[in-house]
Amino acid sequence: MPVRLTDYEIKAIKELAKKFFGEDSKVFIFGSRAHLEKRGGDIDIYIETKLSIKEIAKNKIKFLAELDLKIGEQKTDLVVFNPLVMKKELIHKVALEEGIEI
Repeated sequence: MPVRLTDYEIKAIKELAKKFFGEDSKVFIFGSRAHLEKRGGDIDIYIETKLSIKEIAKNKIKFLAELDLKIGEQKTDLVVFNPLVMKKELIHKVALEEGIEI
């Protein structure tokens, strides 16, 4: 199922997810960009990883900074989750249920 992002934006997000959160990370787009019929909206990204909480915190900032350089400044919400060490919250559940894996 397609998302409201360009091929270049999708490629950049996937490459940066692998770079900062591991080759085996899973990436989902959720929120308004996961719906072709909606307009506007920020980019909501959900990434599942096996990194530690400390590494996640450090790499979120790097990911967002590099993403801005690659695709231009856009409002981006980034949710990163390690199911092995973190408690699943509502946002994680919503992102997985409504999100589209890229």
